[in-house]
Amino acid sequence: FNRWYQLMPYLLSILLLEIPFQIICAWSYIAISYWLTEQPVDFRLSLFLLFCTLSTLCAQAWGYFIGTTTPIKIAVFLGPVLACLFSIFGFCIRYYDTPILFRWMFHISYYRAGFHGIVYGMYGLNRSALECPEEILYCHYKLPEKIIQEMGIEDVSIGANVSLIVFIGCLMHILTYISLWLKL
Repeated sequence: FNRWYQLMPYLLSILLLEIPFQIICAWSYIAISYWLTEQPVDFRLSLFLLFCTLSTLCAQAWGYFIGTTTPIKIAVFLGPVLACLFSIFGFCIRYYDTPILFRWMFHISYYRAGFHGIVYGMYGLNRSALECPEEILYCHYKLPEKIIQEMGIEDVSIGANVSLIVFIGCLMHILTYISLWLKL
């Protein structure tokens, strides 16, 4: 803001500093949660890492955009409200239960893309039956396909979800650059 640097090198320096830090923090949390939930250590771990990391980087891009376009008092309120709004579609509500007026948000929600990618990566892709304690007579979620079916995410495209998250993250960084350029 003192105009010692041009805008592009300034933003690139911030991103090159923040992105590795964000990835390290996310992976630290992911490693602990993955280990505590005793998930299989196979290719599913890489899908879990991929979707969690991309989702956090996309959320950070949204945060930069909201921070550059709104005053601080409004940004502190608007960021969590938008995060809750986008998290509802595909996380709390299935597509068919979403009111028709809001179904468009289902298609652009990076929360939905990340959540569906994580759940489908963990319980889809021909995962074997889950363990159930012997003392339990009926284990409803023994077959991972049951979880996928009840969540309503049988037809998930991992590539399309990764593309959506990356596209929205890049779009938010571009919009952040444009809004800062307009302010300066």
